[in-house]
Amino acid sequence: MSTIRPVPLAAMILIGLLSGPADADIAGPWGFQVDLTFSQAAASKLQALKEGVVIAAYYSGEPATGAEEHADQIGMINLGEDRAERDGEPAVVAIPGKGDIETRLHWVKDGEPLVNINVYSARRSGPDNLLDCDVYDGPLKAIAGNATKIGCKLIGE
Repeated sequence: MSTIRPVPLAAMILIGLLSGPADADIAGPWGFQVDLTFSQAAASKLQALKEGVVIAAYYSGEPATGAEEHADQIGMINLGEDRAERDGEPAVVAIPGKGDIETRLHWVKDGEPLVNINVYSARRSGPDNLLDCDVYDGPLKAIAGNATKIGCKLIGE
């Protein structure tokens, strides 16, 4: 006869962490999620080619008064970037919002960073991007802690 033993709390927590959708977790004050979707044609092509996608988030901000000397060639404070690569399947992908935001935020007007989110094919199967995806370009605080929908279709679709 077998004995049923209680599972230790630490093991239950570890099982919960391993079984949850890791990509859906948001870390830090500037983290956000990208809710990726694909048209049927794009999903089929990505799957057939075993192609992945890259989610790139570029952070910047308008210079605060007196910080103009730190601006780049287009007059913005560069706050770095985050990139995530994954298989070309619909998913909710966590982006940590790290870049150089915290170290350079004092140079940004009103402490309001901006983010530009681009999604493109990972070019595993060839040198060209296959996707035409939505873009988010706006205030980071508007999406921090939330999921932003980015839909993709094939170029020319």
